[in-house]
Amino acid sequence: MKQDLQPKELASLSEEERQVIEMLRLQTFQSLKITKRNGRIDMIEGTERIEERTRIVDILKEHNYQNIEIKQNDGRVVFINRTIKTKVK
Repeated sequence: MKQDLQPKELASLSEEERQVIEMLRLQTFQSLKITKRNGRIDMIEGTERIEERTRIVDILKEHNYQNIEIKQNDGRVVFINRTIKTKVK
């Protein structure tokens, strides 16, 4: 279902919709998951890949709500994914 937005409609985006667009524009996220409650955006979850050499302690300090996935091969960290959860106000 494709719908072209007119400039007037773009100007009337809600704060929640603007927040989603800002996260899209960051281009650091591999995926975004939007959860709606009662017809409004309630939560945005963004998954990003983090450099393997980043210290885990530093990753933990960066966000209050996150899931971190770490993969190790031959005793070496080879993959870190983080999903950041943002509650929309």
